[in-house]
Amino acid sequence: MLVQSRSSWWVLSGLLLAMAGWLGCSEQQAAQPPKGRPPTPVKVVTVSNKVVQRSVSLVGTAEPRKRSLVASEVAGLVKAFPVKEGRFVSKGQLLASLRTDTLEIRLDSVVASQREAKTRYEQAKKDLERVQALFAKELVTQKEMDDAVAQESALEKRLSQLEAEIRLVEEQLSKSTIMAPFAGWITKEHTQIGQWVEEGGPVVELVDLSHVEVKVPLPEEFVRNVSAGDGVVAEFDGLPGVEIQGKVFSVVAQADPVSRTFPVKVELVNPDLHIKSGMVARVSLNVGEPYAAVVIPKDALVLKGGKEFVFIVNEGAVTQIPVKPLTHFDELVEVDGPVKEGMQVVVSGNERLLPGQSVRILDDEAVQL
Repeated sequence: MLVQSRSSWWVLSGLLLAMAGWLGCSEQQAAQPPKGRPPTPVKVVTVSNKVVQRSVSLVGTAEPRKRSLVASEVAGLVKAFPVKEGRFVSKGQLLASLRTDTLEIRLDSVVASQREAKTRYEQAKKDLERVQALFAKELVTQKEMDDAVAQESALEKRLSQLEAEIRLVEEQLSKSTIMAPFAGWITKEHTQIGQWVEEGGPVVELVDLSHVEVKVPLPEEFVRNVSAGDGVVAEFDGLPGVEIQGKVFSVVAQADPVSRTFPVKVELVNPDLHIKSGMVARVSLNVGEPYAAVVIPKDALVLKGGKEFVFIVNEGAVTQIPVKPLTHFDELVEVDGPVKEGMQVVVSGNERLLPGQSVRILDDEAVQL
C-alpha cells in the first residue's frame, strides 16, 4: 500500500508540472500578437508639426463691473419706494422719495424773508445815494453818512444770506428725490415706505451688469506673459455652450502670500445680461509666444500600466512608441518622444493592439492634422 501511494504521488506531481508548463506556454503565446489572424482594421492620422499657442484655464466668479450702495443725501421719512429687489431700473429712474413738508414750509418762510430783505435793501440803496449827495454839499454829518453806508451794507449781506439759504433748501428738496445713478439691477433693498432714512443712509444696492468683471488667480510662472489688453475667452457653467470674448484690464502686482498667485481682472461685455453676478466662470488666457510643436489627436494616446504610448503604422504593422503628453489644445495634445512628422498614428482601434500586430487602414489615405 505504501509503494502504491508513493507511485500515485509521483504520477500526480508529473501531471501538475505538465499542466504548469502548458499554462506557461499559453500565457507566453497570449502575450504575442496572434498569428494567422486577419489584419485589425484601424484609423490613422498623419503626424504633423503645428504652430500652437499655450493657454491656461482659470476659475473665477463674475462680479458687476459697477456696483453702488445708493444712499440718501438728506435725512427724512420715506414717502415713496417704487422699486423692488430683482427689478431692472434705468438711469434717472425714481428709487425713493422723502417727505418734504417741513422743507417746503421752510422754503416759503425764507422766500418771504428774502422778499422783505430785498425791499429794504433797495430802499437803503436809495437812502445812501441821497445822503451821499447831501454829504457832498456838507448838509449832513459824517455820522449820518456812515450810518447810511452801514445800513446799506448790512441789508445787502442779509439779502445774500437769505438767497443762499433758499438755494440750500431747494437743493435739499431736490435731494429728497433719489434717482438711479446708472442703469442696473436692484440687488438689495435697505428701506421701505414710512421708514426714517438718516443723511447718508443706504436706500438700495444697484449693480450694472452690462459689463462684468472676473478675477482669476494666475500662477506666478505665467504672470510675465500676461498684460492688460490681452484677449481672453470665458465659459460659464450656467451658460453651457456659450463662449464670451473679453480682455484683461488689470494684473495686480501683489501676489497672494498663501497661494503665490497674482489676481488678474478680466472684463467681459454682457449686452444681453445673460451673465449674472456670482456665476462661476472658466477663463482661458494665452501665455507665451506661439511655437511649433509635434501634436497628435488625444484619441491616439493609450494608457496601460501607468505609461502612455501611441501605435505607429509601418508597412502594415504597428510599433508601440512611448510618449510624454505636454500641453493639450482642444482635441490635440503636444507630445514629447520619438514621434516625428509624417508618421501614421493610430487613433481608432488602438485599445487592443499589441506591438508587431498586423493592421489594415480603413481609410484610403491617412487624415492629415
